Amino acid sequence: MAYGSNWQRKSYYLSPPWGRCVVSSLYGWLERRHRYGDAFWSTLNQLKRLERASNESLLAYQFERLNRFLSKAADEVQYYREVFARNGFSPERFEHRDQLSVLPILDKETVRQQMTDLISKKLSSYSPRWVHTSGTTGKALQFPLSSFCFQREYAFRAHHYSWANVDLVRRQPKAFVAGHPVTDPASSEPPFWTYDVANNWLLFSSYHLSQRNLPAYVAELEKFSPVLIGGYPSSIALLAAAQKKWGSGRLNVKAVYTASETLLEYQRKLIESAFGCKVFVWYGNTEMCGHIAQCEQGVLHGRLEHSFMEVLDESGYPAREGALVCTGFGNSAFPLIRYNTGDVVKLSDDQVCGCGRGGILFESVIGRVEDYVVTPDDRLVGRLDHLFKDAIHVIEAQLLQADPSELVIRIVPRPEYTVQDESSIVSEARLRLGPEIKLRFEYVQALERTSNGKARFVISSINKSQLTHERRPVGGVFAGANQS
Repeated sequence: MAYGSNWQRKSYYLSPPWGRCVVSSLYGWLERRHRYGDAFWSTLNQLKRLERASNESLLAYQFERLNRFLSKAADEVQYYREVFARNGFSPERFEHRDQLSVLPILDKETVRQQMTDLISKKLSSYSPRWVHTSGTTGKALQFPLSSFCFQREYAFRAHHYSWANVDLVRRQPKAFVAGHPVTDPASSEPPFWTYDVANNWLLFSSYHLSQRNLPAYVAELEKFSPVLIGGYPSSIALLAAAQKKWGSGRLNVKAVYTASETLLEYQRKLIESAFGCKVFVWYGNTEMCGHIAQCEQGVLHGRLEHSFMEVLDESGYPAREGALVCTGFGNSAFPLIRYNTGDVVKLSDDQVCGCGRGGILFESVIGRVEDYVVTPDDRLVGRLDHLFKDAIHVIEAQLLQADPSELVIRIVPRPEYTVQDESSIVSEARLRLGPEIKLRFEYVQALERTSNGKARFVISSINKSQLTHERRPVGGVFAGANQS
C-alpha cells in the first residue's frame, strides 16, 4: 500500500475496518494491473527456461542484456555520454565485462547531484513511475522506474516464490508484515490489519507488535491460514514468538520470505520452528540494482539474469568480502552503472549449489542489520528508515535511544533543509511510533562510522530484558515463548 497524502491517511484511518479493506483491495487491484503485464510474463517465462541453465549460458544471456543496456545509456543519457567519453569507454567495443572497470563507481551522492543528467531523454516512452528509497542510513533518492523494470522485478519475485511452490499471481492466501500503514498508529485496539481482497493478502501492521496485541495477531493469522508469510525479519520473528506461545499449531505455511533487513540466525531458527517451514531470503533494492535470492538449500544466489554484480574492496578491487556494486540492466529510464548499493556482502568459497541453479553464490549479505526502537507502551518497532523516504534534504540520518520515552533523531542536513523537513519527519515518526514518545532532533556534520565503514541506523542502549509485563526479549524475541 502507498502511504498517500496526509488527508488521505487521515480519511483512511477514520474509516471503519470494512472501509479500509475496500481501499486496500482497490489499491491491490490497480497494482495487479500494473504488475502483471506483457513484460512480467515474458520475463517470467525466460527465467523458467534459464532456471537450470549452466553459468556459461547465464553469463552469455547477461552479457547480451548488459551490452544492449550500455548502448541505450550511451544514446539516451547525457551523464553516460560524458563519462564514457572521459574514460575512453565505448559500448560498440565492449567485449568483456572487465572493461567496465575503467568507469567510476557511482554513489548515491553523485546520483543525487546528477539526477537530471541521469534521466533518459526518452523518459516518456518508458511509461515511468517515480519511486523513492532511503537506504539503511536515511539517504533519500527519488527517480523514475520504467514500467518494464517494475514488471520485470515482480517476475523475479514470482520466480523466487515458485522455489517454495507458491504462486505469486494466483490468489493463494498470503500474509505480510512489512511496514504497511494499515491502521492508525495511535490505535490500541484491533484490528491491526486489513485485507487486500484483490490479491487475497492479509496485511499486518508492523507498528503494533506489542505483548498486549500479539494474541490478536495470532488469532487473525490462524483464521486466515496463509500459504506464505512475508515481510521484515524483525517483525516476523516477533510474530513467530507469539505463534509459539499462543498458536494452535494448525497453520500450514509453505514458506516464509524475508526482505529489507538482515535475517539473523536466531530469527531464522525461531521462525522455522514456529511455522514449520523454510525461510527464504530475498535481497533487492528500490534502485533494482542487484538481486540475491536464497534457495531451498539455504544458499544465496546472485541472479546473473538480473544484474551485473561486483564485490569490491575499499580500493575498488575485486574481493571476497566488500561493497556490492551493481549494474542493474532493467531500468533504461534511469540507468545506474557500477552503482554502490551501500551494502556489504561476502562471497561463498563453494560456487556450486546442490539445488542445481547457477549464479554467483554468497555466504552472506552483511549489511542492513538493524535494531528495534522501543515505544513507551512497550512496542518494538523495526525498519524505521521509512521516516526519511521523502526527506530529500537529509544527507544522512540515525536513530539513538537510551530510554523508551525518548527517541533522538540525528540528522546531517543539506543547506536546503528547513523546519518543514523536520515537520515531515515528525509526522512519519508519529505514524509509526504513536503520540507518546518524545522526539528530539540533533543536527550534526557527519555520522560516526563502524570499523567496516557503515553508519548504524539504530543505536540503542536499552536493556530490553528489563521491559515490563511478561516480556523478556532476547535479541528482540520473547524468551517467554517456548523456543526450541
